[in-house]
Parts: sequence; C-alpha cells; structure tokens
Amino acid sequence: MESARPNAGEAHQRRFVPFNNPEDLPHRLGPAPSLIGREDHSISRKDIDRDSLRVLYGLKDHNYDAYLVGGAVRDLLMGKTPKDFDVATDARPRDLRRLFRNSREVGRRFRIVHVFFGQKNVECATLRAAVEPNGDNNGELYIEDDNQWGDLETDAYRRDFTINALYYDIRDFSLIDYTGGVRDIAAKIIRCVGDPQVRFREDPVRMLRAIKFAARFNFTFDPDTERALRELQGEILKASRFRVTEEIFRIITQANRTAGLKMLVDFGFMGVLYPDWTVALGEAGIEQVIDYFTAIDKAAEAECYFPLEVITTGLFIPLLDSVDVSRDQFHKVAARVTQEVRSVGNRMDLPKRLVNSAVEILRGQLYLLFFAHMNKRVRRYVSAPFFDLVWRVNQLAFGDLPELAEINDVWLSARKSLGSAIGGTVDSPDRRDIFSFRGKTGGGRHGHSGRRDRRFARDAVLDEVLEGAEDEGFDDESIDQETATWEDGDEAEG
Repeated sequence: MESARPNAGEAHQRRFVPFNNPEDLPHRLGPAPSLIGREDHSISRKDIDRDSLRVLYGLKDHNYDAYLVGGAVRDLLMGKTPKDFDVATDARPRDLRRLFRNSREVGRRFRIVHVFFGQKNVECATLRAAVEPNGDNNGELYIEDDNQWGDLETDAYRRDFTINALYYDIRDFSLIDYTGGVRDIAAKIIRCVGDPQVRFREDPVRMLRAIKFAARFNFTFDPDTERALRELQGEILKASRFRVTEEIFRIITQANRTAGLKMLVDFGFMGVLYPDWTVALGEAGIEQVIDYFTAIDKAAEAECYFPLEVITTGLFIPLLDSVDVSRDQFHKVAARVTQEVRSVGNRMDLPKRLVNSAVEILRGQLYLLFFAHMNKRVRRYVSAPFFDLVWRVNQLAFGDLPELAEINDVWLSARKSLGSAIGGTVDSPDRRDIFSFRGKTGGGRHGHSGRRDRRFARDAVLDEVLEGAEDEGFDDESIDQETATWEDGDEAEG
C-alpha cells in the first residue's frame, strides 16, 4: 500500500526547523509542516509504551503510515510521563481490525479501534478530515458528526490546540508540526488551531479542555483564545452534559486543580453550568472551596492523595458555615444539610452515589462538632468504617482553625487509641471515571492505603444499603436509618 504522506527525505529538504531554536518557528505554518529530526528533539522510543510501539511497528511493517500523536507527544516533549499513548494512521478501522485481531471498534462520532493488551488498550484512530458545520442549522456551528477520513494535514488542522497537534513518525523518528505546537510548548501557551470563535462553537467542550490544560501545565492563553473564553461561556450549555461533567471532574482531580477551579469561576463557567451551586455558596463560599482544593494540592505535592469522594465533598463544605452548636440541634442541622447537598448535587448532574457519599461525610463533620464531649459516642464513631474519610475532610477544611483544636484533639486521640494507621487516602491520584459511580458498581475500586478504607471503594458509608440498588435508585429513608445507627449510638448520654 502506498503511503499518503510525502517521502520523508523530500519533506526534510523542503523545510527543517530544529526544536533547539523554537523562536524560529512561525505561529502558523501553512501546508508544509515543520519537520524536527531525531537529533533535535528529546523523544526516545525507550520512553514510549511498549505495546504502543508494537502497534506502530505493526502498521509500519504493513506499509501504513503510523504516528504517535497528541497528548503523548506533548507530554514527552515536556519531560512528563503520558497517561495514554494514542496512535494515528491512514489505515481504516476495517484494516485495523484485520491487522490486529486483539481489537474492537468503538465510538459514535468517530469510529476508532482499541487494540487490547491484557487489561490495557492502545487507541488507534484513522486520520480525519476537517468537517464544515451544517450551514442550514440556523447559523449554528456545533458539529455532531465528524466521521470523515482525511490525511495528516487535515488531521492536524482539525485538532483542538496546537500543543496537541504534534506527530511522532515511527519511520524516521521525526516530529511533524503543522500548527506551531512546538513553539507554543516552549512559550507555555494554549492556542486554538484555527479561529477560537469558530472552534469553540463547533465543540464547546473545547473551552473546558483549554482550561484543563492551562491549569495542568501552568500555561497561559493566547489573546484570541482568552477572548473567546470570556465571550462564549453560554455555548457550553449546548454540549453534552456527560462530557461537560467529565471535563469538570478532570479539572478538579488533576494536579493544580486550584488554578483550574479559579479559571472556571473567573471565566464564568461555574455560574453558567451550576447557577444553584454558585448562589448557594456565594463568593465567600467559593473562596472556601478554593482553599480546600489548595490543601489537596499541597498534600499531593507530598504524594498524599485522596479518593474522589473526599474531593467532591469539598464542593459543599461551605454549606456547613451557618451551624451554631450552642443553638442548633444535630438532627435538624443534618437534615437541612442533607436536603441542600442532594438538591444542589442533583442539579449539577452528579451521580447520586457520589452525592450521597458527600452527604454522609458532611454529616460526619456535624457529628464531630456536636458529640465530642460524649465519650461513648466518640469511641464508637471512630471505629466506624467511614470515620477516616470524615477525618480527612475535617483536616482539609478545618484543620487549621484554632477554635476547633480542642475538639479535634478529642477525636484524634480516640482514633489513635485503635492502634491502626489512619486511612482515608489512596495510593495514587484517583483516576476513576466520574460515571463509574452510576449503577450497581458504585464507583468501582481503587487501591486505598490503610486497611480500614478498602470497603470505601464503592459508597464509603452505605455499602450494605446500596449493594442491591437499581441504577441511580436510592431509598433515602433507608440511607438515613442506616446512618442513624451510627449517629445515635447504643444509648443516650448526658
């Protein structure tokens, strides 16, 4: 099969721009790409996933074009370890299925092929063409179907940002850059491929991805991209709520999540997407959530990581601000917090299992406040399977408040008396998909540190109650009754 790409040697003669001099790269390159030879970039095959290399060489050996593409190339150039190694090729899905028997086709908007190696898969996509939006759709630019094949050039210009439009050619180990992505990586800039006013309307989720990358890498936006982010927030409501929720949670679970949340707030996306949450918390409450995420980021720098349930609970911490222990009654306050969190969380389209976990952890914060003076309840509560999660949230949100120091000492002393390590953390950043919390699996499983937390891989508080639940079905009365067995204790104390 003849290659669709020009001869590599001829391309090198046409234009050769070394990575060693990124300032010489133009912002927009036109049809001929910049080709960066192996001697002028830092990517080595020893840093590429072995199974991805098998796919690349399998395609090459059968005369197909094969490229490592996108985020993997970007991350390797930045000296980071990629999470995924994706492959682009001129082979069609049918050809890929024939070549790799350990594969299957997936996807709706665009058919891609997953090549499986045990529990892992390598995503392999056919080069795509840019698709014009339907001009008959009342001027709308949103694209629902971009299932058209293309070549390397069209594939590069249809990608979202220049830093993601880079290709590593397995034939000669060169980098191919049509859009100035190498230069933008060196300058730490997020820049749309094409006009951001058009590209964000075609797919509004790209705006959230721009924020995700800017926060993750501590990059800035080029002026046109930043202007579009400030002008087009309303377009995000046209996007799939599933994709929006997924990207929001990728932002708040990645490194430097504090910067990501600040951008979501400053550019107006939280107000557009979650007006009830924004009103319920107010400006002061949002600042409190930012402080909470700052504490999580600091812990991550020390390689201390928290499960998604703990991270999500931080979104609702400010709802506890109005509690007055001297005046309020525990059960009334707990009922109010439960209702508010469930109401706001459901309007945010969060999975109910995850919302319920946040509810019970927040009720746990109230329990720490109201019952620290009751010794029997303290001893019983610290032995509950979910206490360590409650304690971790307490320390992230309120651990530095001097007025709570005496109360916290009571609970910490009681917990230490059990003789086991305090859990409530996970061994690595929690990468569970937000939607794994839907259905009976309830969040899947994650490697938790500390023996006391292994059962929290589903719903931390109510495993038994939710074991046989229908998809998204909750019996709130049963949940409250189960929680009450821990909150009330075996006997009343004065």
